[in-house]
Amino acid sequence: MNFSFKKTLVAAATLSALTIASPSFADNHSDHDNTNYKKWVGIFGQYYHPDGDKPNEIGGGFLQDGAALGGEFGIRFTPRWAMRIEAAKTNVDVDNNAFGVGSVDGQKIAADALYFQDDLQTYLFTGLQHADDDFDDYLAVAAGIGKHWSLSEHTRLITEATAYHAFSDSYNDFSLKLGVAYVFGEIAPSYAPAKRESDTDRDGVADSIDQCLNSAYGEKVAANGCAVKDADNDGVADSMDLCLSTPKGDKVNTSGCSVMVAEEIEVKLSALFANNSSVIQNPADVKFAEFADFLKRYPKATGVVEGHTSIVGTAAYNQLLSQKRAEAVKALLISRYGAPADRITALGFGESQPVNLANTPAAHRENRRIIGVVKVMVESKTK
Repeated sequence: MNFSFKKTLVAAATLSALTIASPSFADNHSDHDNTNYKKWVGIFGQYYHPDGDKPNEIGGGFLQDGAALGGEFGIRFTPRWAMRIEAAKTNVDVDNNAFGVGSVDGQKIAADALYFQDDLQTYLFTGLQHADDDFDDYLAVAAGIGKHWSLSEHTRLITEATAYHAFSDSYNDFSLKLGVAYVFGEIAPSYAPAKRESDTDRDGVADSIDQCLNSAYGEKVAANGCAVKDADNDGVADSMDLCLSTPKGDKVNTSGCSVMVAEEIEVKLSALFANNSSVIQNPADVKFAEFADFLKRYPKATGVVEGHTSIVGTAAYNQLLSQKRAEAVKALLISRYGAPADRITALGFGESQPVNLANTPAAHRENRRIIGVVKVMVESKTK
């Protein structure tokens, strides 16, 4: 294998690497970027630069640049990790030696572990190589970097740079590889990485469907990647919001309007009466005004004024007295506080519902009472 062939191999490897690394090459082959293949077989040519001291057992210093032709087989266990074996025939030029030979033939075999980087094409590797030629044989540790460039769905261009060190003889060799591989099989789906789509403005919408590629960072966007207008910040886009000025903090429905719930509101009042009397002793009590105002505020509200007596006297008399007391309170609410007459009912219960059964003056005062109850179902906002 002559010197010009080796120079040609080096030039081809360098030119190919530079061409493939260009943006135009990457653009033209992006549709072949299938990185989930499981196995590959390949052939390669290799420029080989041996240590200048080889072979030191017989004086050394006369080995020149060489080349190799070989093949490899690799298998990936995960998208990141793989192993391969390779074998090659080598030929190294010899200069100024006492043996009268112009080149040295040999062979080498190697086994390597590969770790693929984020693009799942570039990889780092290390392993062992055994070399054997006419003058020497030795075991070396290899380490390097390589890449599988996509040519088509099932073909890859292999480029690699490798350094070798043989501890027993302290040899340090170097090589450049250029090859082509056929890839096949597929890594199990549980290992296959999700393909990442470009998202220029980082709004969570892939560029392929983003109609607004320059959205401000952190801005809320719709499914098409364009900003969502939400004047009242209630979480409902203006285009769907039927209530564009919802107060801050209100819970809203899908139409953007405050959620209303029905609840029962009750207002009570108490009136004081002397014994055996239906004259109200506290007509200016604020509770009467509140009761009337509530009825006026809620047109659907209704009020009931209940009259009750003590257990002193006959039941019939107490029934009549309790009704008169209820009627007196109703009249006060209407005449003095403007309550709507048609929504107030006066009911006398006599002595039938005492709150204190003791036969004492204090208990009798407690049982002589008026209770006003007004109720209405109203809608209120939820927070």
